[in-house]
Amino acid sequence: MNCLIVDDELLAQEIIEHYLSRIEGMVVVGKCNNAIEAFAALNRTPVDLMFLDIKMPEISGLDFIRSLKHPPRIILTTAFTEYALEGYELDVSDYLLKPVSFERFLKAVDKVRQVFHKEPVMAVSQAIETDSFYVKSDRKLVKIIPSAIIYIESQKNYLYIHTTEQKIITYSTLNNMEESLKRYSYLYRVHKSYLINKSHIVQLDNGIILLKNGAAVPLGASYRDDFMAQMPVL
Repeated sequence: MNCLIVDDELLAQEIIEHYLSRIEGMVVVGKCNNAIEAFAALNRTPVDLMFLDIKMPEISGLDFIRSLKHPPRIILTTAFTEYALEGYELDVSDYLLKPVSFERFLKAVDKVRQVFHKEPVMAVSQAIETDSFYVKSDRKLVKIIPSAIIYIESQKNYLYIHTTEQKIITYSTLNNMEESLKRYSYLYRVHKSYLINKSHIVQLDNGIILLKNGAAVPLGASYRDDFMAQMPVL
């Protein structure tokens, strides 16, 4: 899971980062001193879980949560007990009082991970019945029509789905997505990190596939023969 640490105390940041380093699968993608930095980080990088202090300069942690349309899962970290009720009213996952023991920290993280891994990435049955499917992005379900997909790019455990209308980021692997969409013959794997819609191909030049939206996608050597066999070359 991608984690963002937001706290105006350097020591608090270091403790959380150290705790996360002891938990498998937790990746710190950013550390911020205030809400303004955190807002920029959320727009720059996919974040699954945010550790957020409450009392910070300029904008408090609670006000920051209220400003977010689609916040990630949040664990509040604070030295003050009086904000607990208000925090839970904002649907935070947990409320940790400083100083936090590793055991209590681990319990909070495990609670989030259990929820995170139970949430479906795709509703495949929906795709079969209505020729559309849903992916989870920013704590909401986004409907995607397969024919509108231009290409899908994989980066670690995230997929960037580029359609004719929008770009969606979701937590999944390209292998899983390819398997779920294999009934759509126009969606084709061309690289270990890319799947494209063949109807959007403009040209193939020196191992680079140019698509109608201007994107340039590499053609992997191990995919080249199968790909060329699918192309109607006169």
